[in-house]
Amino acid sequence: MLEAIFSWVFETWYNAFLALLVFFNVLYWSVTGIGILVFRYLVRKRDLKKVANHHLYTGQVKKEIAQSMLSIFVFSLQGILIQQGISQGWFQISYELNWWLLPQIIVLFFWNEIHFYFCHALLHTRLMMRYVHKVHHQSKEPTVFSTFSFHWIEAFLLGSVIAFPLLIFPFQILAILSLPVMSLIINLLGHCNYDFFSQHAPEHLLKFSYRHSMHHQKGKGNLGFLLPWLDKIFNTAVKNIS
Repeated sequence: MLEAIFSWVFETWYNAFLALLVFFNVLYWSVTGIGILVFRYLVRKRDLKKVANHHLYTGQVKKEIAQSMLSIFVFSLQGILIQQGISQGWFQISYELNWWLLPQIIVLFFWNEIHFYFCHALLHTRLMMRYVHKVHHQSKEPTVFSTFSFHWIEAFLLGSVIAFPLLIFPFQILAILSLPVMSLIINLLGHCNYDFFSQHAPEHLLKFSYRHSMHHQKGKGNLGFLLPWLDKIFNTAVKNIS
């Protein structure tokens, strides 16, 4: 079944483009919508608090959604490159479904962390920050709609996360699909601006949402995605944020 579906997806460039356009739209709106409902429940039932980061500007959400739609268009165009890579034999995909799925998802999770950190560090160089990453940082206070709010160059750079794994190993198709799903969920948690685990210190593993809100507020530091370890290794953690 999976092989039949994805054989159709990768049969032509326009199949790949349309399939990813639908996939990323469904993913963005469903994860965002579910996230909003969950956060409202936690605010009501668990007294979840916002991070003290009061910098929303008029029309911010509309702009974030517009930028996110542009990013989804870029991700869909990258589907054409993936389709061509598969048809030319450059990329490898497995349609098997076995116990190797979980280890592959774990490997892709850590690869996503590494890829994001170094892409994010590149985006914070002077030239990229001035002309590219400033689009994302216009949201000084992030929202649930900030997750894909990128300049098109940033969208292309971050969307390239899947290319290297496909070049070196035939990952199972469900492991590959898990990458954008877990990436968006983590992105949502990082941009929702809620202070989960408020009882912990800012450097605690579970304080990822707080750390990323401080990244947006201060415009630098805390370059990691979910995990704080690369920031510790490369000394890029925001100082004095408690």
